[in-house]
Amino acid sequence: MAILKRAGGALFAVAAVAAAVGLSTAPAMASTTLTVKVTNGGTITATAKTTVLSETVKGVPINVTCSTKGKTPASVSSGPVKTGTYKGATPVKVGTVTKLSFNNCEGPLGGVTNKPESYPYSISVDSATNSKGETDGIIGPVKVAVSMTGCTFLVTGEATGYFDNANHTLVVTPKLPVKALTAAKPLTVSDVDGCDGIIVNGQHPTYTGTYSINLKVSVNSTS
Repeated sequence: MAILKRAGGALFAVAAVAAAVGLSTAPAMASTTLTVKVTNGGTITATAKTTVLSETVKGVPINVTCSTKGKTPASVSSGPVKTGTYKGATPVKVGTVTKLSFNNCEGPLGGVTNKPESYPYSISVDSATNSKGETDGIIGPVKVAVSMTGCTFLVTGEATGYFDNANHTLVVTPKLPVKALTAAKPLTVSDVDGCDGIIVNGQHPTYTGTYSINLKVSVNSTS
């Protein structure tokens, strides 16, 4: 995960996922019991054409982008999301990310390398399903080591997004279609080494990417 730009002039992260993988701090919320039905599940592979990690520096939005080149996707995530009915207090775990990669990543400081660590990452449901077949989800906690020229740091926390049954996608974004029932732990930068003050401990980047799932998985949740 990366971010940023020089004050005159780094990616992801995550998570995603690829699960993975957005976020801002939200107030604590009381947990709600959900019943989540997963159909057409199994070991999934999810691919994204583009992923973007964003941060704002001195009022200026800075992006780091991973892109598809040839047959190599911007990001690939895999792991089990099995058919079944899951019930419990939010967020309700329905699967895990056991592998996540990011490719062809560039930022204002040049090429970016992202190394996900500390697998597996939980995939959990965090809302009832709306009339459009969309259900909020949380991926994580994640841990990604990021490096670029003269700069290394960690990104940890949880990425938010939603399952889209109509398109069989996982959309990782901080902008959720349904009000979240629990507060995700925001993605947070730590262990910064170098970076010329561009990247600093405590920053909260957002992560976006639309992951197409190889199986026609549907997720339906009721409270």
